[in-house]
Amino acid sequence: MLPLGPISDEAGRDVILSGDHADAVLAYCHAMGSKFGCPGYLRYLFGLPVNEALQSGYQMTQRALRETTPHACAEEIARTALELLSGLDGGGEEDRSVLDLFAGVGQMAYSYARAGCHVQAVENDRTTANVGGHNMAVAGLSGVVEYHLGDGPATLASAVETDRRISIVHLDPPWRGTYKYDLARPFMLEGLAVNVEELVRLGLECARLVVLNLPHNALPSQIGDLAVRAGGHALVEYLYVSDFPASFGQAPAFFYGRSNGGHDGTTGGQERRQRLTVEGQRVS
Repeated sequence: MLPLGPISDEAGRDVILSGDHADAVLAYCHAMGSKFGCPGYLRYLFGLPVNEALQSGYQMTQRALRETTPHACAEEIARTALELLSGLDGGGEEDRSVLDLFAGVGQMAYSYARAGCHVQAVENDRTTANVGGHNMAVAGLSGVVEYHLGDGPATLASAVETDRRISIVHLDPPWRGTYKYDLARPFMLEGLAVNVEELVRLGLECARLVVLNLPHNALPSQIGDLAVRAGGHALVEYLYVSDFPASFGQAPAFFYGRSNGGHDGTTGGQERRQRLTVEGQRVS
């Protein structure tokens, strides 16, 4: 049985889960689901139940089992990002380039690539970066996803300094910092280990759209305030995965665009909700 409960920031990064761990991962998911009233709960990885994904040759770190964006949410985030991109100034057919910072084992890179994007995935942990590169090879996406070992904020700053143009900057910063995952209180941006406001601001300098993943108890007012300070507008999209308890089945994504080319031409924030199947399809 894989451990339940809090783990330190670095714990589990060097533990690679593969096909040999499929049964243990399945038991872990069911135990975690039972704890929250959903004994049939099962995470999906790259479009497969996580145990089947591991048996098919994919890998993940033990830490990623807890922290990777659920497949359904990742698919919807990529789909929404491209829909918004087409509505921004200069939209239409383009290279659809994505700079995926804090890329982890590749769930977002996979979803963007499957949606037709070319992705540069940046991850600062060597083991995790190697796992991500391996997964893209298993998925047949090595030609459109380039994995790099590097510092995410430094990579973004370099893109701005060299006047590099990108369609989408995707930010999924580690939540751990000084923040302890406590759903009884709002998540505050100040709890992150990185300066997310600076990352959004830099992202808007070199990309037409910035996407940010945060816990589902993030404080919405901070999102709108951040958009104003960064000189853009924000869409807050709440994602609900059918048949999952609230602690598993909802997550927000925040989409930032420049104010002078936005979907509504204003600063501040908007909200919308989207229900999804576990495979990532929209539920009307």
